[in-house]
Amino acid sequence: MSHGNVEYLDHMTDAYLRIRGRNLEEVFEHAGRGLVGIMYDIKEVKTNKQVLITAEGIELENLLFDWLDKIMLIMLIDRIIMSDFKVKIIRDDKSGQYKIHGYGEGEQINPQRHELKVEIKGITYHEMKILKNEEKDEIIAEYIVDL
Repeated sequence: MSHGNVEYLDHMTDAYLRIRGRNLEEVFEHAGRGLVGIMYDIKEVKTNKQVLITAEGIELENLLFDWLDKIMLIMLIDRIIMSDFKVKIIRDDKSGQYKIHGYGEGEQINPQRHELKVEIKGITYHEMKILKNEEKDEIIAEYIVDL
């Protein structure tokens, strides 16, 4: 199954996603949408609330893990479902660490309108990768979510 830049790949027990984008920021934005799309149908989400999200990582995979983990926590703790994301990725030249300053747009989860499709146990590092496809001039990220 696929939704634009987000492709849901076959996996026996978990959710396996492949994300494509023209640059890192676009990949991370689509990765957020892909994560939320596992749990909820995001087509009906109203974007009347903006939530600031920051993440950091020593390498890009750490950054992706932290980004997705923060989105999950916002859904679980703050009960906010987000359908659109905007990120700016910065790399500190001194430490080499990556940081995201971004936000998600969405609304409070309403059980009458937002039916939970599947519960996520957590994000995993297993098989997580971020690659540059020179042939198609795109960046690809893949990650697995434990269901």
